[in-house]
Amino acid sequence: MPQLLNFIHQHELQTKTVLDFGCGKGGTIRWLQGLYPNMMVKGWDIGTDQYRRRPRNTQFDAIYSIDCFEHIEREDLPDAVENLRRISAPGAAWCHIIDMTPAKKRLPDGRNAHVTLMSATEWQAQFEAWHCAVMQLQVFDQPDPNFGVRSRCVIHCRP
Repeated sequence: MPQLLNFIHQHELQTKTVLDFGCGKGGTIRWLQGLYPNMMVKGWDIGTDQYRRRPRNTQFDAIYSIDCFEHIEREDLPDAVENLRRISAPGAAWCHIIDMTPAKKRLPDGRNAHVTLMSATEWQAQFEAWHCAVMQLQVFDQPDPNFGVRSRCVIHCRP
């Protein structure tokens, strides 16, 4: 994903400690470790057994997420951000790529799997309300063979 690679280069993270928040099965972690063998990349995803536990005794120079925040209930978002803030090193940079398109999947209760859908400017306002300094907001469309086109935003901020 070019947006993530741009973030890594912009903040010179090739040899830093980075967290993949909402890492799923860890595919992006393995991909980044292959590209940047001196980067320490860890994952945290409460929906998987392998990455369920929050990394301990680590302060991260950067935290990124790809298609994660839209899966978090709106009322749980402030706690998620606060948990990320606690494990961020001083001066840490964050990059969150957020899908703004409804998911194809449904939850067992029938709701859309993307339980929090907002526009890019609404996401920016939320991060600012959580006292994050938003440095960059970008919106892009990404072709998806199963969906057509997905609209996403990228937020670069500091906690």
